[in-house]
Amino acid sequence: MTRDDFFQNRRFFFSHDDMAETAEYALKHSPDEAALVMQVAEDAVNGSFTFRLRWDLEQTQVPVVFTDGIDWLRQPGDDPEFIYAFNRMRHWICLGEAYAMTGDEKYAEAFSSQLLSWVENVRFSDPACSKAWRTIEAGFRMEYWSKAIQFFRSSPALTEEVIDAFVSSMTEHAEFIMSSWDSYNQISNWGVISSHGLFDVSVILPETERTLEWRKEALQRLDEELRMQVYDDGVHWEQSAMYHNEVLQCFQDVLILAKNRGIELPEGMRERIHALALASALQQKPDGSELMSGDSDDIDQRDLTEKSAYLFSDPILRYFGEDHMTFDAVWDTGLDAALEYESLPKKAPENLISVFPDSGRAVYRSGGTYISFKNGTLGAGHGHADQTHFDLFAGGEDILVDPGRYTYVDKKERYEFKNSSAHNVITIDGKESYIPSDSWTYSKMSHPLGLRVKEKNGLAFIAGGHLGYREKGILVFRKMIVLSPDLLVVNDEFYAPDGEEHTAALNLHFAEYGSAECIGRNRIHYRSDRNDVHITVLNGEESIIYPSHISRHYNQSSDNLSARISRTFSCTGSLITVISIGKDVKAEKVPVMSNYFGRELRKDYAEGVRAGEYLLVLSHWEWGSPTDSFSIEGHNGWGQSVVFKDGDKDIGTVLEY
Repeated sequence: MTRDDFFQNRRFFFSHDDMAETAEYALKHSPDEAALVMQVAEDAVNGSFTFRLRWDLEQTQVPVVFTDGIDWLRQPGDDPEFIYAFNRMRHWICLGEAYAMTGDEKYAEAFSSQLLSWVENVRFSDPACSKAWRTIEAGFRMEYWSKAIQFFRSSPALTEEVIDAFVSSMTEHAEFIMSSWDSYNQISNWGVISSHGLFDVSVILPETERTLEWRKEALQRLDEELRMQVYDDGVHWEQSAMYHNEVLQCFQDVLILAKNRGIELPEGMRERIHALALASALQQKPDGSELMSGDSDDIDQRDLTEKSAYLFSDPILRYFGEDHMTFDAVWDTGLDAALEYESLPKKAPENLISVFPDSGRAVYRSGGTYISFKNGTLGAGHGHADQTHFDLFAGGEDILVDPGRYTYVDKKERYEFKNSSAHNVITIDGKESYIPSDSWTYSKMSHPLGLRVKEKNGLAFIAGGHLGYREKGILVFRKMIVLSPDLLVVNDEFYAPDGEEHTAALNLHFAEYGSAECIGRNRIHYRSDRNDVHITVLNGEESIIYPSHISRHYNQSSDNLSARISRTFSCTGSLITVISIGKDVKAEKVPVMSNYFGRELRKDYAEGVRAGEYLLVLSHWEWGSPTDSFSIEGHNGWGQSVVFKDGDKDIGTVLEY
């Protein structure tokens, strides 16, 4: 098949007529990423491979070099993820982008020779090649091959032999994916990745009766997968920001190809993808990165946000993107899309809290401060034991963090990053709330208890609990009150059977670029170049700082510091944590009086806290009988979580009745 017969003047992603101008735009606005892509392409020409692009799911840092021809099945170590990543051929897109930016035929020649090598040596029929023929790799290949070949449509290196091999292998891939869909694929991100690959093939290959059959089946599968896997709130059920974004990226490809080729999509699909895109953007950290939630890395996700803003003409999505489309976004959509994106208006979210009730997630955002909270289902194999975990970001950087994932290999490091004690949560008696049985499954799980969210008078309230210690008869519940962008109170409550004594510990994990020290038995001081954070844990009896690890990318680990503040309790207990950013706010307990009985309320019923200019009444148990109200430093009120500010003369702001 000739180049003209294959391409038929069709547009896939970017417009080939604008390739030179698109390359100029990408170089101008994303010079650092362009330089990395050029290096990856140059290495690939010379047979040297590492995976360090932003969206390489399992990154590597040590080059694997082939001097005598490529061995596509080499596994350099104990982790087969290298084979999986290598056989996705993401670097072929880099060869294409390098070709567009330089016009050097060596990149086209490398693409053509490597394609012929792979087709000849990695055969579906050979059991020895099974690691390269998982459905997820087949799906990724069809995306990456489709995006790569469009760069070379004018290159003499794209001979009839190369195009015939390309078409033949894509056909084999499509038939393999057609035969490989089941209930696992219906619920897993693997299904979306492979189904979207099938859709890509059906659009990229010249249209035939069979390609139309592939397309129909791909869209039917994608529709079912989208409806089953994505909650009504737009969050992907696996509770991993990275895999949420990978699924979003697959559906973005479907929207782009459908738009460029005039393909009708199933009813409601576009609206559900829009919800998926909004959930991603609204959880995006102020520096543009995704949460390291579940099996996730620290990745700048703004290319996805920008593509979504363009596809949906959404000013809120536009608000979370850069002023200009970034490197990957412009190559996936084209120069015309980038210019349209730039003209879109921006609109900031109206609320302090973005709420995702089905997934149990909430995000507070104000004045450069960002707080995320998670209290939903585990999320299967990619989920971590992180019920009631929260992240804290301020001053342009992380403060309290999720540690990431590090590895998928079933060894101690896998659990070091997955366990509940690796997150900013309460643990009981030194035990984990989830018990893993291997790298992907758990022998004991928990159950989230709701998500409660409220905004009132500039204050924010987020709460939820879980049954991770049900075998001990213990309920753990967390209430977070954001008084201002630089002052946060976390009320952790635990309820146990009468007569039993237990130990509750608050686990806190700090970003690796700061230092932390204990001050007395219940205070922590954290400092970095950008932040000065004071943490007081009222009711805390003992605190320690200890060395730990954070993994911002797969196969990478850095030293950081963590804190553990503990106390013993029986029946009912609490740890009330006051976190102030920028100045040392005095935090102390104050009595809460019963107006009816004229005496102090029991501390296992309610506690009073002064945090700077704020007074809080935090109830742990119902106390208002028969017709009672409380008083605290001259303020009268009613409710379970109530805030007063010095100078206020009213009944306070009730955040929880």
